[in-house]
Amino acid sequence: MELRDIQELMQVLKKENLTEMKIKYGNVKLTLTNSETGQVTNAAAPVTKKVQKNIAKALPKEEVIKSSNVGRIRLINSKVGTSVRKGEILARINTIGIDNDVKATVNGVLKEVLVADGSAVDFAKELFKIEVK
Repeated sequence: MELRDIQELMQVLKKENLTEMKIKYGNVKLTLTNSETGQVTNAAAPVTKKVQKNIAKALPKEEVIKSSNVGRIRLINSKVGTSVRKGEILARINTIGIDNDVKATVNGVLKEVLVADGSAVDFAKELFKIEVK
């Protein structure tokens, strides 16, 4: 989740005149509170379909998986269009004889593979794009 995504969520919060919004996206848990509303109630406001659509539009639609190591990559479960689940192994990076797993960070569909099997990868190189479900 990037700063622009959070800013869009803040706009939804103000536009819909909500007092609080809790969002969970991957490993990120975010609570936004609207300080401009005059009264704060303990009861949760019902979330309308319009609010849900605005929140869905504000959340990012794809997740980029980056390398956490350097070495040679071996693609395992990496065909474009394949459904992936959070924690599923997509590839392994071999560094000095040690394999390190590259796992999906979100549930979704593998949209793009950005590296070739057996190629050398650097730290923080973009490897995969996953369309978030």
